[in-house]
Amino acid sequence: RIRAGRAAAAMAASSADTKDQKEIEMTSGITASTTRKTLKQELEKFGQVEICHMGERHLGPEQRAWTRYAKPEAAQAAMAAIKEGSVYVDGIQLQAEWRTSKSRPPIRDFE
Repeated sequence: RIRAGRAAAAMAASSADTKDQKEIEMTSGITASTTRKTLKQELEKFGQVEICHMGERHLGPEQRAWTRYAKPEAAQAAMAAIKEGSVYVDGIQLQAEWRTSKSRPPIRDFE
């Protein structure tokens, strides 16, 4: 009984963490030929996209594409569709996760 309570609490905390989340980071399905326009058009099916960033692809695969939606509900709808495997870009299934502070590149000092 305690375990079930903990699991429910963990799920509630997890959904609370993503409830207001608006940024999705692509983990798979983006190729060197994928354009920002193509990705944005596909993701706009779920709501208004504020930012669609392709990452600094010339720096390597750790630079992932990410998208910020105007509303958390749009991001939730997009993530749900991605998780169920129904979002494709250039014929390739898109996979993603919520963007976290850990996935952001370090701030560069230009001085």
